[in-house]
Amino acid sequence: MTDVHIDAPHAAAQRGITEWHRIVAESDWDRLPDLLVDEVVFRDPANLEPHHGKARIAAVLPTVFSIMQDFKFLRHFGRETGYVLEFSARVGDANVFGVDLIEFDTEGKITDFTVMMRPASAALAQAAEVAKRLSAG
Repeated sequence: MTDVHIDAPHAAAQRGITEWHRIVAESDWDRLPDLLVDEVVFRDPANLEPHHGKARIAAVLPTVFSIMQDFKFLRHFGRETGYVLEFSARVGDANVFGVDLIEFDTEGKITDFTVMMRPASAALAQAAEVAKRLSAG
């Protein structure tokens, strides 16, 4: 049997995840850019190509959260540089379940953010609505 070493999240990642939870809980999207590195990468569940850059992600994430209702974090798992956050929400009439994989730099800023969500039909519906709202805005 191989010994498994599990890294504890470093203090910067802990600060970053605490701020992420606060931003989501308070819908304080004006503070989101402060939590992102300039070249942050965001991968949403409906597109193969990632989004790049602070300005783009600072527009996308608040729009995503405006579409979800009853959003709540369920569990989280940490490692040295990041977290996996399990969540549930509703998108329209669909109950959704997903995970966020978030990596932080040594200053506690998000460098990489990946979302996986099911069912696929809800992820696609949400992506279509995000695109519609962003193009209208």
